[in-house]
Parts: sequence; C-alpha cells; structure tokens
Amino acid sequence: MNVVDRPVPIRACWLSWLAVNTADQAAVVRQLGLTDVRACTWATGADLVDKVAHSGEDRFSTVVVTPDLSGWTLVFGAWLGLPYLAATDRVTRHCEQLSARFGQAQAYFHSDYDGEAWLIAEHGTVLRRWVAEYPELALGEPFGVERRLLDTFGIPGRPEDLDPDDDPALSWAATWGGCWATTVAAEHSLDPTVIGPSTPSTGTVLIAGTP
Repeated sequence: MNVVDRPVPIRACWLSWLAVNTADQAAVVRQLGLTDVRACTWATGADLVDKVAHSGEDRFSTVVVTPDLSGWTLVFGAWLGLPYLAATDRVTRHCEQLSARFGQAQAYFHSDYDGEAWLIAEHGTVLRRWVAEYPELALGEPFGVERRLLDTFGIPGRPEDLDPDDDPALSWAATWGGCWATTVAAEHSLDPTVIGPSTPSTGTVLIAGTP
C-alpha cells in the first residue's frame, strides 16, 4: 500500500523563501536556473531547509522546492535571503521576472534573531520591499497588514523614514510591530510555518543546486 506524502510545516532559525503564484513547479525551476534536481519527501525537505540555514557559506548552494500548494510554488534557501546584501538585488530581479511571467512573486525572510524582510511584486513591478536590518533598502509604500500594524503603532508614514532614535521607531523595531514575514505571507500567499497535511498539494518536493 502506497503512503501518501503530505505537506509538513517548514521552519528554521533563518527562513528564506520565494512564493510564486503558479502550480508549474518545473517552470519555476527552469526560470531560476536550478541544477542537480532530485525528488525527496516532505519530511526530508523540511529537515534540509533548517540544516542548510546553519551550513555557513554552503547554505547558499542548495534550495528546496515545493510542489503546487493551493496554486503557489515555494522555494526555500538562504540563496533567496533578502537581508544577505550580496543576494538582495538578485532576489529582487527574480521576483520581478517571475511576477512578469506568473502574475505574482514574493520573497520573505523570517528569523528569531535578525529581523524580518519581504518583497511583493506583481506583473513585473515591486510593490513593496522591506528589510528590517537595512531600512535604506525599502521600496514602495506599506500596504495590507504592514500598513494596518503601522497605524496601530501610531506611525502614519513609512518605517524607513523614521528617526531610528525616536520612540515610534524604537517601539516598532522592538518587535517589528508584530509584523513578521510570516504575517505578511499569510495575507498575500502562504505562511509556510503553518502548512500541513490538510494543505492542498499536488506533486513532489524537490532538492536542487543553485546556479
């Protein structure tokens, strides 16, 4: 009797991922130029995401690609980490190109230690990029849950425009306003830390090398 491989939550101390609004896993793999692609189970892929995040410089060499999850394909790995300055521009280009092809593409970084980051692109255009460690990298205007939480904190403008020594900035930065990358992802695509066996999924998890 075949055992059906069901989705499991993806968690890591430093969790970087792309969310692409397509069920075409193979097209995402080709667009990103991934190599040495092989199949694995959900459990193996989830374990590898966390292991790779702790692998020093080697962490940029491997990614894990989910199958279709409710119409989204997710790609995990530090190679896609917005706060890694050597990767920020490249990840931004990937989102622009993928969103031009598939309509929507997003990048996220979630960490217990190093702040939060996200990028939301639609039809080839970046609507918002926020990197908590580097506010100067911000693009676009806050919207959605980010805007609502800023309003709750009494911040009428953009967090990147605040004086970092003023009370509003210090209050926001203390917990990033409760505005985690997973919070933003839950509104705009999928929060990978809460996916599970009941999440609709079609296909096989892949491990791949980066270009």
